[in-house]
Amino acid sequence: MEKLNQYIKDITNASKNGKLVFFIGAGLSTLSEYPQWWELVEKYHIGLYGKPKDSNYSSDEYLRIPQIFYDVKGEDEFDRILKDVFSVEKPTNPIHDKILTMNPVHIITTNYDSLIDTTCSKRGRYFSVISAEEDVAGATSPRYLLKVHGDFRRGFKGKHVVLKESDYVNYEQEYPLISNIMKTIMATHTIVFIGYGLGDYNINLLLNWVKKLQKDGYKRPFFISTAPEPIEHNTTVYYESKGLRIIDAARLIESDGKDYMKRYSAVMDLLIDSRENSLLSEDDKIIEYIHEKLSPLFVLPCVRKLDLKFVFEYDYHFEVNGKVVLNKNRGFPYMERFFELQEGDIGNISEKSKQKFDDISEFFKRNGILCMINDVSKRTKASSFEIISPAYNSNYGEMERYIDTSSSNLEDDYRRAFFLACLGRWDEAYILYSDLLLRSIEESNWWIHYLSQINRYRLYQSITQVARSLEGIGILIFGEQHKPFSDEFLTRIDREMKRFDINDVFDGMPYEFQSKYQILEFLSDNEFLYDDTVKLFELTNKVHSEMSKGSYSFGLTSENEVQYRLNENLRFLYENHLWLVSFKEFKQYVRNSLMLLFEKAEYEQTREIDEFGRAFGAGRSGFYVDYYDFVNVVKSFSIEDIKHIERSCKLERIEIRDIGEIESYLMRVADEIAKCFSKGEMNIVFYTLFMSEAKVAFYFARYVNLSTEGLERIFKALLFHIPERDLDIGKRYLWVEGLTLRGGLPKSAITIIEEFLINQAQRHKESEFSEQSTNFSSRDFGNLIHHFEKSYVSIDLSEYALSLSENMKNQVNFMFRLSPILSIDAKQHLLSLKKIEDIDGLLDSVQIGAVEVERISEYRDLIIEYMEKRKLNILADRENGVTSFYSDDYFVMFGSLYFLGDLTDIKMENYLGIYDEYDFFVDPMSFDFTKFRLEWLKDCNEEVLERISENKYICIHIVEVLKERIKDTNDKEYMEIFMKYFV
Repeated sequence: MEKLNQYIKDITNASKNGKLVFFIGAGLSTLSEYPQWWELVEKYHIGLYGKPKDSNYSSDEYLRIPQIFYDVKGEDEFDRILKDVFSVEKPTNPIHDKILTMNPVHIITTNYDSLIDTTCSKRGRYFSVISAEEDVAGATSPRYLLKVHGDFRRGFKGKHVVLKESDYVNYEQEYPLISNIMKTIMATHTIVFIGYGLGDYNINLLLNWVKKLQKDGYKRPFFISTAPEPIEHNTTVYYESKGLRIIDAARLIESDGKDYMKRYSAVMDLLIDSRENSLLSEDDKIIEYIHEKLSPLFVLPCVRKLDLKFVFEYDYHFEVNGKVVLNKNRGFPYMERFFELQEGDIGNISEKSKQKFDDISEFFKRNGILCMINDVSKRTKASSFEIISPAYNSNYGEMERYIDTSSSNLEDDYRRAFFLACLGRWDEAYILYSDLLLRSIEESNWWIHYLSQINRYRLYQSITQVARSLEGIGILIFGEQHKPFSDEFLTRIDREMKRFDINDVFDGMPYEFQSKYQILEFLSDNEFLYDDTVKLFELTNKVHSEMSKGSYSFGLTSENEVQYRLNENLRFLYENHLWLVSFKEFKQYVRNSLMLLFEKAEYEQTREIDEFGRAFGAGRSGFYVDYYDFVNVVKSFSIEDIKHIERSCKLERIEIRDIGEIESYLMRVADEIAKCFSKGEMNIVFYTLFMSEAKVAFYFARYVNLSTEGLERIFKALLFHIPERDLDIGKRYLWVEGLTLRGGLPKSAITIIEEFLINQAQRHKESEFSEQSTNFSSRDFGNLIHHFEKSYVSIDLSEYALSLSENMKNQVNFMFRLSPILSIDAKQHLLSLKKIEDIDGLLDSVQIGAVEVERISEYRDLIIEYMEKRKLNILADRENGVTSFYSDDYFVMFGSLYFLGDLTDIKMENYLGIYDEYDFFVDPMSFDFTKFRLEWLKDCNEEVLERISENKYICIHIVEVLKERIKDTNDKEYMEIFMKYFV
């Protein structure tokens, strides 16, 4: 029985590995009522002698009688008998279907009929049918249906088939191509003979033929015997010594002597339904079985749980949360028993099995496999998530040290090539991958060979894309033409990768590799994330449905599954050092997953919690941003993507955890920026990869409460090292300001800003200098410092301001806008250098504090001159029917200053009737409140609102209008104004 189990295992393994070939004889056609070989021979015997032969035909007679008939009766009579026998339609039978179920890579047959051809067509399996020499050149499928004795597709003629003695004798000369194909297939595949008798002439001929061909490498074929009686022991020994492995149907099932179908079915059903675990029961064998399945995967740093179903032939499903679910296993529950052993006593297993048990346990632990799903004691247990790859963690120093460490180990060099790629040294990485392809074949290290092949191709795609991009728009982006790769290198890789098809890589690997590493097949596919993307779409619909219905989820929720699947893919790609992590398809998948999680978190934060929710503890969202979420956002999102999230949810409400790890990551990025851009040269490839990540990291860092040291390092990187073409001065200010939202502005960081401002002022020496800026003014930094340090005076900036002279106009203007944080002496010095000659200069001086608001009346002549000109322009426009809007219109502002008493010139009343809002401030007692617009209140500062609320006459009118507006709108700002100033 043990021998039979091994035979079945070998055949089923050959089936899985694409190495199984069925060699079909006449016995299968007999089941469909075609004659057996001897019956065909007898028809020729009767044609010669007028009666059947009294005894059985010998092997020689099977060939000699058809030959005699042909020689005596002639070709036409010979062909007539063939036509009479075979020109009839016969049905296929179940054994043909069962053969196709075993997924043979090729089928060889000595039968002339078309039964197996028909079965292939009905089952949608396409084989190239080869029955004549001319068929070989026209084969359109790599799978062959090799009809080695010909068939009747070209007519019922003896010349189209091998039957008589001369056909066999001259076979090699008449059918050299078919002969060679058959030899090759039989020499390289697992052959199963079915439909033959042990004494069949073809069997003995083929056995001798293949043994002579293969010599010491002879691969013993299998023979399925369906004779009515069991094969006698000595006969079995005899044939097995000749090289056959026999599966005897008569020993598997009791049957009537003529019931061949029952015996054929018994063997085929045993092969089809065979499970290697069917006889497992002992603990040592269970451990051995699981270890045999998993041990090839031990070399991989990480596997995806969901892919383990392939390893165990769908006996179990391995869920993303680490639980194992029974699926198709109908044999012994070996996985259940393994987890029982984990929780119990393994003292009864052998020492050899204990080591294997530990190996399996370590593999499961490393990949987050926890327990069976029905294990109540572990239902709340969650697998920990960790990615240690320095590439993921942006540990550039560690990658550089690893590259510089000498080693000839294949695995070390495989990692080294990946790190080279991550550091932008793509040509070196490509060359190392090419070297690994050759060395891995020499060492038969097929997993390194396969992954190197995948990475080399993906890197080639990246290289060609960047080369095209730099050639096309490089000057526009970088201001100069960069050529990171030599023409010789680009020519080389184009030559090596021309017509390379990623979809062929897995199928081109050795069959043993394909069997052991089926979980890696998805990498050899241009649609490598297709299944995950489809699943994400399905989960997204589920989440949106729950949100629209306001329903609660328990257990493994859809958003939990999104997170788990995302983690699985991240860890798999990074820990196995796969260049796919850099591809936009993967980043889009990460982005879509996280956006869904943010969206659901915002919904949970803002939804109303009913009694049902409270009763079951549904409560608010448990979503938080941890270190991995932060890094995933940084590596996959653009700044516009983050702004999209900011518009759709309040990120400040989401808890940020792992702040220490996040800050360490940010400081590594900041240090790398300083290192890269303090050097004279830069690797343009790395620059392109890195700067996108760095900018997103610093933008997203505004939601993290950073330490003083963290802020200092990031400020230095932002202000001194990032080139202006990537981040102009205005954006730097906005990001610096954003970083102060959580933890404020430490004094040590103010020093960095001061140094930056002095540096910027000095750059203004050139009369034609123009900094790249988005709505930026140096006063923004001054106001930021002033916001956190009300009385702060910068000694360094003040001293620099005092050193300026009248001919330094650009520097004076720059420093003038920093007046809020300058000393009184510095302000007066700058004011003496910068004469206030127009209204813009005056208001600029007021805004920055160089001129106090209380002193604005000193410039009444300048103000009245502006008002008079403005009035004349407005009236002229109205006469011409033109409604004009001026961005520099200060009318209402001067009106509010008059209302506050800061502007005292009585001439202000000369300009009533120009603007309603101006009239409201200058002459409120005469104002027609039917013209009052509540929107004006939103533009008022606190001082103006306080003064309005103190005026009882004005207050009565405004309160009535406010009450009506609050009833009719959901605008919370009106309610806040009402409650703060008028209640």
